[in-house]
Amino acid sequence: MNARGESLLRHPLLNGWPLFYVIAGLSFAIILAGLATTGNSTPEATVAMIRLSVQLASPWIYLAFVATALEQLFQSSFSSWLLRNRRYVGLSFAAGFGWQAVFILVLLVLHGDYYATVLHDTAEFISRMLSYLLLLALTVTSFFPVRRVMDPRHWRLLHLVGIWYFWAAIWVSYAETVMLGDTGLIAIVYIVTGLFVLAVRFAAYWEKRSASLVNNA
Repeated sequence: MNARGESLLRHPLLNGWPLFYVIAGLSFAIILAGLATTGNSTPEATVAMIRLSVQLASPWIYLAFVATALEQLFQSSFSSWLLRNRRYVGLSFAAGFGWQAVFILVLLVLHGDYYATVLHDTAEFISRMLSYLLLLALTVTSFFPVRRVMDPRHWRLLHLVGIWYFWAAIWVSYAETVMLGDTGLIAIVYIVTGLFVLAVRFAAYWEKRSASLVNNA
């Protein structure tokens, strides 16, 4: 990356809490635009808004998922920036994914019959509620005062489970839509990107493991 790119990545608006505010603000603006064009007056429109919220959140979980591995394998200004801001990228995912919960609630309140007759799946509903509880736990423990009082081992385990769970949840959701006949560009891009970040993460794991075996030989 050239000097101009490196300078841009150090801009105050692209680091720390300002980065989170920028991403959350852009997501909110897109949600408002979606409501203006799609609305929620019909169950189908509300489902479309649920899908939009997931699409807005997906890039950030992929970036948080691959941040450490990318820095290990391909150290660069971008990978250093991503690792430095991984916490805020993860929180951006939580903020984007939170819109899904909002529109699911809208669907239940405004179009309860549609949910009960068309979408209702008790196991999926329970799984979704557990997902939100896990997301809440990840979000709360991302703040340093809470993290400081936790056992470091428990914190690492929670966030390891959380990052893998949400990577899998997002990737599987797009894979299912494609299997059901949705060959839209967005779904395909997220499937391919999800596999790419998974491959990078596995490559970093094997490199680290191989180095450890060599050092212990």
